[in-house]
Amino acid sequence: MSRIRSSVCALSCILVTGAVGQASADAIADFYTGKTISMIVASGPGGGYDLYARTLSRHYPRNIPGNPNVVIQYAPGGGGIVAANNVYGLARRDGTGMGMLASSTFLLAAVGDANTKFENLKFTFIGNMNEEVDTCSVWHTTGIKSAEDIKSREVIIGTAGPGSNSQTFPLAMNSALGMKFKAIPGYQGGAQIRTTAMERGELQGTCGIFVSTLNAQFPQQLAEGKLKVVLQMGLSRHPAYKDVPNALEMANDQKGRAALELLFAQLALGRPVLGPPDIPADRAAALQKAFDVTMNDPQFRAEAEKTRVELRWFDAARMKDVMERMEAAPIAVKEDVRKLLNVK
Repeated sequence: MSRIRSSVCALSCILVTGAVGQASADAIADFYTGKTISMIVASGPGGGYDLYARTLSRHYPRNIPGNPNVVIQYAPGGGGIVAANNVYGLARRDGTGMGMLASSTFLLAAVGDANTKFENLKFTFIGNMNEEVDTCSVWHTTGIKSAEDIKSREVIIGTAGPGSNSQTFPLAMNSALGMKFKAIPGYQGGAQIRTTAMERGELQGTCGIFVSTLNAQFPQQLAEGKLKVVLQMGLSRHPAYKDVPNALEMANDQKGRAALELLFAQLALGRPVLGPPDIPADRAAALQKAFDVTMNDPQFRAEAEKTRVELRWFDAARMKDVMERMEAAPIAVKEDVRKLLNVK
C-alpha cells in the first residue's frame, strides 16, 4: 500500500512540476506577446555593433516566448559610455530593455572611471556574440610596413573619443610600447567613417577596429593592400592574422605585460548583450535561453556567414566570469591601466 501511495505522490509531483513549468512559460509568453524590446547600440548606424545588433534582431524574437519585436536605438558618444549609462540607468527593467554595449566601457568601470555610472556585475547578462581581437591599421600611402615603424615616426589616427578602444588602445600603445600615435577625436559613428577619412588623406591610420569588423566591412581594401593591419591587441593572436604581432608580445617587462593583459581582457566581451539590473528572474532566464538558441539557429548562422558576422559566442555564465575576473584584478595593475588610459 505504501508503495502505491509513493507512486501516486511521485506522479502528482511530476504533474505539479510540469504544470508550474508550463504556467511559467505561459506567463513569459503572455508578457512578451505584443511587446517591443528596445536594444540600445553603443554606436551609430553602419558600424560593427550595428551589424551584429541588426543581425541578432532579425532572429532573436522568434526564440523568445511571445515573439516580441526588437527595435534598435543608437546611442553613440563617450566611446560607448553614453549607451552603457543609458542601459543601466534608463532602460526599462521589466525585460523589454537591453543593449549591445562597447566592451571598453566595462574596463573603464572596473578601474574606476568617474564617467561610468554603472556597476559591471549588476547588469543582467544575456550573452556575448563574439570574442574579439582589436587592431591598428594604416593606409597604404603612409609607407609604414610594420608596428616597429610607428616607434620612429608619428602616425595620425582618428578616434571615436575618450573611452573608446579607438582612443584608449593607441594611447596605451604609446605609453607601454613607445609608439607615436597622434590621436584626433571626433570620428564617431563606426569604423567606416575613419576608413573614409584615410581614403581622403585626412588620416593615416586607425586603431580600435575589431577583426570581425575588418573582415565584414573592408574585405576589398584588405585584399587590395590599401588597408594594412600592423598590430593586433588581444590575449592571443587571431587566427586570421597569425603573422601580425600582438602587443602583448612587444611588452618590455612583466609589469607592462600585466597591465596590457587587463586592458585586453575586455575584448573577450566583444559583442555583449546585456540588460539593466533587476530584470525579473524568469524573464532574464527566458532571454538568456533564447539568446543561446539563436546562436545555434540554422537561419541565423546562415545569415551570419553570408554577411561575414564572426560568431565566437558564449553564454551569460561566462560573461559573468569574465566580468568578475576583470573586477578582481590587483589594485596595482588597475592603477597601471588607469595611467595607460589617462583615467582621472
